[in-house]
Amino acid sequence: MKQTGQAISNTETQSNQSTYRPLHELSPCELAVFRITPDSRYSDTEWFCQSTTPGRRTTDTKINWAFFLFDESRLTDQRHTTRLSWAKKLMALILTSPASGIVPSPSTIPLFQQGFKWLISWMAARGLQHPEEIDTQTYIENLPQYISEQNDDDEITITHGTSCLYILRWLWSERRLMNKWGVRTLPYNPFYEHGIDYFARAISTKAKGWIPPLPDEISIPLFNKAAWFLDKPAEDVICLLQYIEDPLAGTEVVIDRSYSNLGFSKRKAGVKKEARLKRSNNFLAHFSFNAVQDNVNPWHPPLDLNYETEYGIKPTERVRILFEAIRESCVFCIQGLSGMRISELLGIESGYDSETALPLGVRIETSATGLYEVFLINTVLSKTESGLPRKMDWVLGMRPKGSNDEPLPVRALRILNHLHEPWRDRASTRQLLLASGVGCVLPLKHTSLGPMSSNSLRDAMKRFITRWVDLTLLPNESKHKVSDNDLVPWRESKGLVFKSHMLRKSWAQFMFAVDPKLLPAIQLQFHHLSLSMTDTGYIGSNPLIVADMSSIATQSRNLLILETVLGLNPLAGKMGEHLEHATLELADQVKNIPVSEAYAKVVAFCEHNRLPIFFSPHGACMPVQTHEMRCHEETGTSLLLRVQPNARTRQPSLCAGCACFVLDGRHADFWASRYMDNWIAYKRAERDGDTMGFKVIKERAQQAGKLLKKLDFNVILLDNLIQDTLEKDNAIT
Repeated sequence: MKQTGQAISNTETQSNQSTYRPLHELSPCELAVFRITPDSRYSDTEWFCQSTTPGRRTTDTKINWAFFLFDESRLTDQRHTTRLSWAKKLMALILTSPASGIVPSPSTIPLFQQGFKWLISWMAARGLQHPEEIDTQTYIENLPQYISEQNDDDEITITHGTSCLYILRWLWSERRLMNKWGVRTLPYNPFYEHGIDYFARAISTKAKGWIPPLPDEISIPLFNKAAWFLDKPAEDVICLLQYIEDPLAGTEVVIDRSYSNLGFSKRKAGVKKEARLKRSNNFLAHFSFNAVQDNVNPWHPPLDLNYETEYGIKPTERVRILFEAIRESCVFCIQGLSGMRISELLGIESGYDSETALPLGVRIETSATGLYEVFLINTVLSKTESGLPRKMDWVLGMRPKGSNDEPLPVRALRILNHLHEPWRDRASTRQLLLASGVGCVLPLKHTSLGPMSSNSLRDAMKRFITRWVDLTLLPNESKHKVSDNDLVPWRESKGLVFKSHMLRKSWAQFMFAVDPKLLPAIQLQFHHLSLSMTDTGYIGSNPLIVADMSSIATQSRNLLILETVLGLNPLAGKMGEHLEHATLELADQVKNIPVSEAYAKVVAFCEHNRLPIFFSPHGACMPVQTHEMRCHEETGTSLLLRVQPNARTRQPSLCAGCACFVLDGRHADFWASRYMDNWIAYKRAERDGDTMGFKVIKERAQQAGKLLKKLDFNVILLDNLIQDTLEKDNAIT
């Protein structure tokens, strides 16, 4: 094989030109040495094209056939021989004799490699070898889900859709010579009615609806651990960084030599590696960790001389691991509790506001009611869509006016400032998060650090899950699964299947319903965020938030229908009864097929019927029968304007009797609480002999009971709790 970048001789070039025959007529030996470009033979692993754009690097205009597919195999591996063969033939025709007569610009070569990667990865996952086996309609339908599964970026753009479809266009245009070369391609033009741009836009929009949030079984222990680290552990690790500061280096220190009758003497502390290492080991050996919460013992064992022997790692290496744990905990709390993208997080600058003493970029605004203070941070968007501003506000949290409480993300920003303080003066960037260098230990104070990249941060977040979040006891499947054995990859990979954009979807998911198993601080954070959205109208001013909330609403709708047709989740409400009847045929179709296939059918059903949905803590509204929407009947809204529920008049009692109202087991806690509160209030009034004015209270309790029974909720347990409460009342009196 020719060495990479080695030029082909003029003699060989002239020989090839004088004996030129169509590629499909060349023998294997002739084809192997055929000049595809001036610098590359057909048999080469890398094909270089000479750039016509000034300033372009050679690597910008090459295709490397040994690229990785999404299953971590290389296209040059033995099992991909057939796929590699037709891919190289197609590319050879495109570069030498395209049907259009126009050879693509060298600057477009990377597009071909990306296109081959998407298409061949999809084919390999389904055992397809030849282009003629590709069902283009199925491929296009699969792409939204496939892109969301493979993409590890925060956004799925039109470019992603275009990359996936790119090679299909050429398989069709070059079909005549490909057939002569023994490769059967596509039977029809997939872009006959609509161009690539049309499908790419549709794919990018749908793909966002396929991006899953973190399963509850993952997100709850993850956020709990991150919040735990932001307490005493963060304070301890910041103190540990004194060994990086090494304030004694080069200063005059007092040496105690009383053991040898020499008394005390002064000496300048060494500045070389050996002296620094000795001081750092001494400092770490005598460092005492604090206890956390109700525990008596310190949260971490001493970093003394026995630590390396017992744990197989040096104390200085352990400090780096702890440093990264605190850093990633801050990242999870900022991104996971605000909904911002990783690119916006990396755009946050270090430092504090001189007037407010808040982390730079953070400000406090009073809510519309004047009862709350809202913490916001302004960041610069690195990726912008048409019409979006360059800067964007993100809500970090909220507190009652006059309170001194600080939301977790704000505390995380303060901690990140402290963590990177030793290197800040010499940093080449004002970015809050710095790249902490390579190696097993933290870099010295005098090391110049640059900004952290998004790829490095994603890898660090995965390491956090692997190191600190115990996934060994995970069940095989989550409670609300969309595929069989969906938690097995998490358990087997120890969290390496994590993708940062899942945090944004989890954020939107928790806005719908706060999980009580989260730590109280995080639960409070989500309650505050939800309230700030309502009280300030903030969600409408941030189009990125609107998109995420819409996407998670769509996923929640699909999941609601999926669990219904699988018989896992009974529905209540008038719309619930209508849906159960309307999905009878769909329920028959999804029997005895994998859950992932059933989910795909449900998605197709929902999109075909264009089922709108709007969630609230007490249930969901599907404004299909708009002429019967009770929240709009209250205000006499025109039928043409009834596209969503009326937030001003919408309330549980009104919704419960509405033709558009549906609820499932996710809303049972709300109605159970409503059932108990109203029955207890009525029973107490009944005990006191004065039920006048409590008729509505009784009706609310009865209404809640009917809905709970429809959801197969054990109301008897609630009745027992009500009885216990009333008996305690009697005991107190």
